[in-house]
Amino acid sequence: MTPANRRLVIIHNPTSGMRNKSRFSKALLRLAETACEVEILKTTGPGHATMLTKELIARNDPDLVLVAAGGDGTVSEILIGLKGGELPLGVIPLGTANVLARELGVGVSIEKAVETLAQAEPVPVHTAIANDKRFLLMLGAGYDSLAVAALRSDQKKRYGAIAYVFAAIRAISGFRNMNLEIEVNGTHYSAGTVIVAKAKYYGGPFIIAPEGGVEKARLDVLIFKGSGIVNAIRYGLALLLNRVSRLPDVETLVTDIPILLTSSALFPCQCDGDGGLETPVNISLDPQPLMILRAAI
Repeated sequence: MTPANRRLVIIHNPTSGMRNKSRFSKALLRLAETACEVEILKTTGPGHATMLTKELIARNDPDLVLVAAGGDGTVSEILIGLKGGELPLGVIPLGTANVLARELGVGVSIEKAVETLAQAEPVPVHTAIANDKRFLLMLGAGYDSLAVAALRSDQKKRYGAIAYVFAAIRAISGFRNMNLEIEVNGTHYSAGTVIVAKAKYYGGPFIIAPEGGVEKARLDVLIFKGSGIVNAIRYGLALLLNRVSRLPDVETLVTDIPILLTSSALFPCQCDGDGGLETPVNISLDPQPLMILRAAI
């Protein structure tokens, strides 16, 4: 595959892009100025992006690039359909946090996204697996997963990132009972919150794993020892200031071997911003890399 004969098939989530219709239109106009062929497939509901991805793999077209036009949730569905490096993946950032787009050097820039789709060569990145769910960005159990479990989709569509604040307020009662256990590199740790990061960024522009990144075959494990509302505020402020890794009660570990996350009772987990998982969770690196279009440094 070369940029000269690149065929882009865009899986577009209209729901994710409702507040960004003009951004998507701008991306299409810019793509029309390139030499790329463009095909658009719109999703109609949960799981549709996965089905479309499998259908694209079945085309067996070596010049095809799959493009996620939406947010990290759209990417998450596509990952389920991508078993390995069958198709290279690109992104047009239209979501709430756009963590993957930031990780790939695209950020929220439509111009940068189009330039990357038209010119960048695919590079390998490393995903992880939580039980049988593939993820590329992070897995969380604690404050963030309780907020995701309490998130209302109608508020997310209307308010964007602010909806997570409303969800966190609804989840406050659960902040007192976060008792997690995690085994990393053969050692057991107790925690109130655990984040297993594949990406450097978290929740948008905030850096949680300064030495990490999707291109590295490693898992960055952050163990937050505190719980309760006071620590939630303290950790939240540290995240906004990119100082989480400097907190004395947050331990950061690095591993490339499987991790076991458990709790005394079933506890919800979030994976790339989506719920549906509960402890116990086995987490490991996917041995087969994913090919992805990354912006030039």
